[in-house]
Amino acid sequence: MDKKFIAGGALTGLLLSAGIAGMVSAQSAATATGLSEEQVIAIALAEVPGEVQEVELERHRGQQVYEVEILAADGSEMEVEIAAESGDVLKVKADGEDCDKHDDDEEEDA
Repeated sequence: MDKKFIAGGALTGLLLSAGIAGMVSAQSAATATGLSEEQVIAIALAEVPGEVQEVELERHRGQQVYEVEILAADGSEMEVEIAAESGDVLKVKADGEDCDKHDDDEEEDA
């Protein structure tokens, strides 16, 4: 009976450790970007005025990038990509639009 109690305690300890490690890594990722979500939103809205629908932090080609989806004043859905480390605007495009690389391929076929 003591073995079950000890095993249960050990398992609980492992689960708590994993949870704490996950929280610390999420906080580290947020601070590693150098920008707060509020700063990212301000940068995006300076490019495309409207209502922010979603903000995501993703990795593109080895670089952390914020993708901000905005419902523009004219009703169009736009996406602004911002470099997480510098705050530089990388791309502004209509939401759902393919990347520029595919557009070039289509022009060559025409």
